[in-house]
Amino acid sequence: MILKYPPMKKYYFIPFFLLFISIGTTFSQTKPSVGYITEKTPVGFESEINAFLRKDSASFPPSGAYLFTGSSTIRKWEDLSQDFKEIRIIQRGFGGSTMKALNYYIDYIVLPYKPGTIVVYEGDNDLPGGVTANEFLAQCDTFVKKVRSVLPHTMIYFISIKPSIARQQFLSAQIEINGKLKDLLLKKPYTGFIDITRLMYDKDGKLRADLFESDGLHINKEGYALWAARIKSTMGINK
Repeated sequence: MILKYPPMKKYYFIPFFLLFISIGTTFSQTKPSVGYITEKTPVGFESEINAFLRKDSASFPPSGAYLFTGSSTIRKWEDLSQDFKEIRIIQRGFGGSTMKALNYYIDYIVLPYKPGTIVVYEGDNDLPGGVTANEFLAQCDTFVKKVRSVLPHTMIYFISIKPSIARQQFLSAQIEINGKLKDLLLKKPYTGFIDITRLMYDKDGKLRADLFESDGLHINKEGYALWAARIKSTMGINK
């Protein structure tokens, strides 16, 4: 007696089809759920955020990367990826942003990436804009809480507000904020404080003009190299 079995090829299409659907669903879930900004927002920077969103639509960053975000100090870090070639970088610094603006756009350029580590630099523009030390600290706390609600184990580092030639009148306020921010982060899990203050001074206690661009506010390539070394040391990134 000869037993006849159904042709096996009829059964191959179902699992492969389901696998295709599963993969497609996984990729679609990595896309940001927010749309482009079509109206003026309370914090500005609409064109810069939309530029990031267009970039994301063309090639969305992989999850688990190191996200550097904040003001123009991050935006102008032209060699950021090269300075941190050991890790995968997402660079999302924008304009003369503030902590308030970063919180506003957190659902656009922070949370959708599901970063493993976030490095924040803000403060240069907050104090000149009339934000008090307590207000700035509250906004930093809000950022941590928002990230933690979605990404409970993502590391969050804040870089200290740098002293600068152009804004020495805010130096005492910066020192106060940096101290309080460090204390705040010590109480929160998966956070860290990166202090770059001493890097900006020479052995005589004077600000190093050679680390700044001509505007006396933004740092130059040499300054960024010093920052990169300190950040790597603090975060335990091997050279």
